[in-house]
Amino acid sequence: MIRVKYYYDDEFSLKGFCLKGHADFAEIGYDIVCSAVTSNAIAVINSLSKLLKVEFEKVIGKEGHIECIVKDEFIDESRLLLNHFQLAIEEIKREYPKNIKILKK
Repeated sequence: MIRVKYYYDDEFSLKGFCLKGHADFAEIGYDIVCSAVTSNAIAVINSLSKLLKVEFEKVIGKEGHIECIVKDEFIDESRLLLNHFQLAIEEIKREYPKNIKILKK
């Protein structure tokens, strides 16, 4: 199961996310849930970096762990893409509830 955690600033604005684990929907290379979640995460991180020139507190991309936290001074510029990511993950979870868990703080 992929565990999703979101990070917020003091004003409750979304500032990042953490993905851990594997979807276990299918074998590696054929797992459409893992592919969907991973491609959305990488696309958002790349867009934040390349298109918006956002700076990060943390970016991790390794097997079974993707994490992205935007520096506080870039939260406003990042809002649309981070909210898009959150909506995309919620939609994937709705279709595959046994493979994704969104952790609540």
